[in-house]
Amino acid sequence: MPYRGEVFALLTALCWAGSSTSFAYASRAAGGLPVNQFRLLLAVPVLMLLAALLTGQWWPTHLTDDRMLLLVASGLIGLVLGDIGFFHALAVLGPRVSSVVMATWPAFTVAIEVARGHLPTAWVALGIAMTALGVVLALLRTRAGTAWNPGMTPRQWAIGLAGALLGAVGQAGGVVLASAAMATGADLPGGVIPLQATVVRMAAAAVGMQCVALAHRRPLAFGAVLRDRRVLGAALFGCAFGPICGVWLSMAAIRQAHDVGVAASLMATTPIFMMPISALLYGARIGWLGGIGTVLAVAGAALMLLFS
Repeated sequence: MPYRGEVFALLTALCWAGSSTSFAYASRAAGGLPVNQFRLLLAVPVLMLLAALLTGQWWPTHLTDDRMLLLVASGLIGLVLGDIGFFHALAVLGPRVSSVVMATWPAFTVAIEVARGHLPTAWVALGIAMTALGVVLALLRTRAGTAWNPGMTPRQWAIGLAGALLGAVGQAGGVVLASAAMATGADLPGGVIPLQATVVRMAAAAVGMQCVALAHRRPLAFGAVLRDRRVLGAALFGCAFGPICGVWLSMAAIRQAHDVGVAASLMATTPIFMMPISALLYGARIGWLGGIGTVLAVAGAALMLLFS
């Protein structure tokens, strides 16, 4: 099948749109911490089983301490710190607006690279400008409230926006660390298999999220998800299409696409898929300004991913 990787990338974006919507509903009803804890505790054993079936190892015991440390740090930054902010944004701002703000993560990745002495190309700089303008346009109509949260106050809006930006920063940091951990080297000429790297990241995140729950004196916070059948159903749907199917499809996309940059760009189209889903499920009025902003943000992210 030609362009199989590209098809997998689009399916990944669609999966993430569905999981964001489901997690947003569950987080609004039960809280971000319980849902985040629940999805990690469920995803880890499933991913370990997939790793055992597909790679012959449920845990990558062959990795060096340096690679393992990078993957653990990647999981803590991207899947704990970043997702705490993102899940709060999902509950407050809703999945559409949160996904648009999350589209800024390639810009933060570029910022990290600049801090390391790697200057961006003109195309990447243009992508940053387009994404920033797109996010501003998409947010212009949301400050007074949305169909997702009609009574949203300016303070809630600001904290929700900060959470989405924290999610983008966490995603960028997690990607940079994971890329360094999976890179080829003398110890592993072929690099680290993405599925095995995902298992380590998810396991580290599950432990980290449990520490957060203990700090809040809520070690069994995920019980809030189990007490409501509708919340449980939404969380299970989100787990299936987010950290499980979404991650699996993203790995297949990266492995089989003709160009990894194209695959990454297609996976960044989640906000576009969110527009019809949001309008259908909770009556979000996107408007021409929000539509243009969303497309600009996605196009800017695509430029950064293609030319970085």
